[in-house]
Amino acid sequence: MSRRPGGEFERLPPPEAVVVAAFAMLTIYFTGVFPPHPNVNELSRYQAVVAFVERGTFSIDEELRTLGDHEDKSAAGGRLYSNKAPGLAFAGIPVYRALRAVLPPPRSGTSGVLVLVRLLTVSLASVVALWRFASLLRRSGSGREAALITAAVAFGTPFLFYARSFFSHAWTAALLFLALERLLADERRNRSSVRAGLFAGLLAGWAAISEYPLFLLLPLLGLRALAGRRWGRAFAFGAGAALPVGLLLLYNAACFGSPWTLSTAREAQPQFAALAEQGVLGVGAPSLRVLGAYLFHANRGALLASPFLAWAAIGFILWWRSGRMRSDAALCAGATVVLLVFLSGYPNWEGGWCLGSRYLLPVLLPAALALGHGLEGRVSRGLFVGASSFAVANHLLLTASFPYFPPSLPWPAATGSAWFLANGFAAPTLGTLAGLPPRAALIVPAVLVVAAVLVALRPFRPSTPSKALAAAAGAAAFAATLFLPIGVPDWDRGWREGILRLFVPG
Repeated sequence: MSRRPGGEFERLPPPEAVVVAAFAMLTIYFTGVFPPHPNVNELSRYQAVVAFVERGTFSIDEELRTLGDHEDKSAAGGRLYSNKAPGLAFAGIPVYRALRAVLPPPRSGTSGVLVLVRLLTVSLASVVALWRFASLLRRSGSGREAALITAAVAFGTPFLFYARSFFSHAWTAALLFLALERLLADERRNRSSVRAGLFAGLLAGWAAISEYPLFLLLPLLGLRALAGRRWGRAFAFGAGAALPVGLLLLYNAACFGSPWTLSTAREAQPQFAALAEQGVLGVGAPSLRVLGAYLFHANRGALLASPFLAWAAIGFILWWRSGRMRSDAALCAGATVVLLVFLSGYPNWEGGWCLGSRYLLPVLLPAALALGHGLEGRVSRGLFVGASSFAVANHLLLTASFPYFPPSLPWPAATGSAWFLANGFAAPTLGTLAGLPPRAALIVPAVLVVAAVLVALRPFRPSTPSKALAAAAGAAAFAATLFLPIGVPDWDRGWREGILRLFVPG
């Protein structure tokens, strides 16, 4: 591995570089929007960006009329605002302002300007985070496994889908991991850099003002910055985190009349307002039922859709027992457990119409750092290859068409994605914009993903043919799920037909 001057940037070995490059290309190839109807989660944030740049206000009343109305809004002082945490919108404002210097104002909520804003914020941050993740994996002792683990995380989880969307989940996952990585890089060089602490604090704070539950993780990162009584770095971390928090307080005061009033406390929809009044940010006491649903629900279960993540549990234990980087193991495990337990108290844990357990995505990369430590023994490695292949095939299909599934739809790859594709509804891509038939345009991402996974498998142990057989078995197991006799409730049948008519008229 070679380094640029200063040692900040490492050139990835070819297998990991291929995976990251394929991930980056797919964030560009998929437009991420489904014209003519925008996703309200994205639209709400985008309207805040447009309103501030075009009219100097965060009030989205005008944008609701011109770009589309929706339920994701807050009300205060007779005006309407986005009900989202504003961190991602703040990041989108300078990007949108620069784009408007050469592009006309948007005329719809699915315009090309939104795609470009997403590419230069969420997608860019996600690619950088995946690159640093692959690099950190290799340095932490997962050398031969690093490429496959990176590929499994990139293509076998919802990370890629949310990296090609103007949602906050991949964005916060990227910022949170980059904050962690900056602290670990400083520790690795046996330094106590104020600059590293400041930058890590800024990233972590920006993640927190983009998804409010991540405020819970700031103290954990602050303690990691303090490790070894490095007070200068810890104070710098706090100062860095204070900057975005200060922006949030100013935003709250300007929009909702008080620095301490969040957008979620001013929900315009009665059902959302009632939910926000419960507990903290709408979150009550932890629930074992919800905890189990996050992991095993037939539509949202993280371990059903991405079974290779199960290796993280044993990985954290073995990582701790190894005696190497115990503080890092404790931090990554602690962040994962804290967010999972906290969110298990959220009554609306399903997240509406969406792909997977999206609220857990911010801790995906810290949790995945443990995967390499859990690969002990030939059988375990072979099973991991099969589980990764299963997950990649599953998410390749899940995101090939309309991916915003209602939580009641069981095993959506078969009952949703396959059904949509069979009826001619595929996700918009650059290929379709160039005139390719929608389903034919999906050959490009399929080839990219399969090629990246095959390259990632080459250095992985066990050697051929066992790993090739394991990968084939995993893909075959997923294919078998598409033929299971899964009953689809009447409401979901009607939902599928309604979505098809809405996006593919005639």
